[in-house]
Amino acid sequence: MSDYQNKPEDYYVHARVDVLQLLKGKSNCSILELGAGGGYTLAEAKRLGIASYVAGVELFPLEGTLQKEPILDEFHHADLNLDVLDLNQKSFDVLICPDVLEHLVDPWSVLEKWSKYLKKDGLLIISIPNIREMSVMWKIFGQGDFGYTSDGILDRTHLRFFAKKNLFHLPSHQQFHRIEVKAAMHFQNGSRWRKWANRLTFGIFESFFTHQWFVTAIKK
Repeated sequence: MSDYQNKPEDYYVHARVDVLQLLKGKSNCSILELGAGGGYTLAEAKRLGIASYVAGVELFPLEGTLQKEPILDEFHHADLNLDVLDLNQKSFDVLICPDVLEHLVDPWSVLEKWSKYLKKDGLLIISIPNIREMSVMWKIFGQGDFGYTSDGILDRTHLRFFAKKNLFHLPSHQQFHRIEVKAAMHFQNGSRWRKWANRLTFGIFESFFTHQWFVTAIKK
């Protein structure tokens, strides 16, 4: 628990506007977010008119954040590895899992359980670190170092690691279809040279340039 509480200052207090880009064009949705931090992504979804009802789940209380603010319709504290909660809203249009599944012992079963709250034809959005990113590969294979860090891809609280190929099987194929995996760098304001290098190499080395992947899927 101390590793989570000793995160950088802004770790829990920023909105994932990059993730919300995947909801562009949608309005008045109901959104459930797992690993919601201080609730800023949900609040931003409401401010932009993307959502009319939002619910968040986070492991522990974060004082001074939006967790208790009325802009969030419901907010719960729970260990996602345990049984799912009895939420006030019983079904949602969108389920967001932003950089949370890699922290879990069994992300596959957790995702399967919590997906019961997603409506038929509802949208699942996952963001997850890319273990194949070039700085990580250089650190492991070039320097022989698998040392963990306080945040980032080799965050010491990460229990699972994924490359693009594996992510097509993270959502259950019994529950979801139309599974897509996209490089998150195309939705983020990060280093421009990575995007240009990706274009110049015709996307062949995209798996080495992006720090994260976005996974989207539709519930059957």
